[in-house]
Amino acid sequence: MIFKIKTMTFKYLLLFALSFVLFSSYAQEQDINYLAPENRSGQLFFKLSSEYRITPLPTTSPSSQFVFVNTDLQNSGVALAFSLDMFITKNLSLGFSNSFRYDYLGGSEGFENDGQSRPANRGLIIGYHFYLDYHFKIFKKSELYVRVGRSLLNRGTEIKSQKTFFNPSGEVIGTVRNSGDYAYEPWNWGIGWKKRKVEIMLAFYTSGNTEYFSEQQNYIIPYFKFSYNLGRL
Repeated sequence: MIFKIKTMTFKYLLLFALSFVLFSSYAQEQDINYLAPENRSGQLFFKLSSEYRITPLPTTSPSSQFVFVNTDLQNSGVALAFSLDMFITKNLSLGFSNSFRYDYLGGSEGFENDGQSRPANRGLIIGYHFYLDYHFKIFKKSELYVRVGRSLLNRGTEIKSQKTFFNPSGEVIGTVRNSGDYAYEPWNWGIGWKKRKVEIMLAFYTSGNTEYFSEQQNYIIPYFKFSYNLGRL
C-alpha cells in the first residue's frame, strides 16, 4: 500500500514537472515570437544588463575646483542595470535604464588632525539612462541597432575633504575644507548586435562639461554591455 502511494506521488510530481517545463517552454516561445520584428511594435520588454566601463579618456590627472578624485577609478569598472524598452514601431524603441555600482567615491587626499591620510571612500553610485534604439534587420536570425541617448551619471558621489596644515613646531595653522559632487550628464552613443533575447553593445559616454576639470574638456568613457531580455511586461 505504501509502495502504491509513493508510486502515485512520484507520477503526480513527474506530471507536474513535465507540465511546468512545457509551460515554461511555451511562454518562452511566445516571448521569442513577440521579439520578432513584425510582432514587437507596442510591446514593453524588461532586461537585465552587465556593463563594463573601460578606462576613460583623457587619462591625465584632472584639475578640479573640488576635492581630488581619481577619475579612472570613479568611472571605470562593472555596473549592473535593469532596463525597460518600449517598441514604438517594429524598428524604433524608447528605453530607460537604471545602473548601480558599488565603487570608488574619492579619498586619499586631505589629512586628519593627526596628519594621517584618509582612506578612499566607497559607496553606491547610481546612473539613469534615457535612449532611443533603431534596429536594422541585416542578418537572417539577428540584427544590428544604433543607440543615441542622454545619461545622468555618478549620482551619489557627494564627498567632503579636510586638510589641516601645521607649522614646524606642530601647531595647527589652518584647515581647508572642500566638498564635491561629480555627477554629470553625458551623451550615450552605441552600436549593438541582437539575437532573440541576447544583446551585445559597444558604446561611449561623451561629455564636454564635468566637474573634474576647471575648464571645459571632452571626457569619454568607452564601455561594453551585455543584456538579456527576460520577457514582456
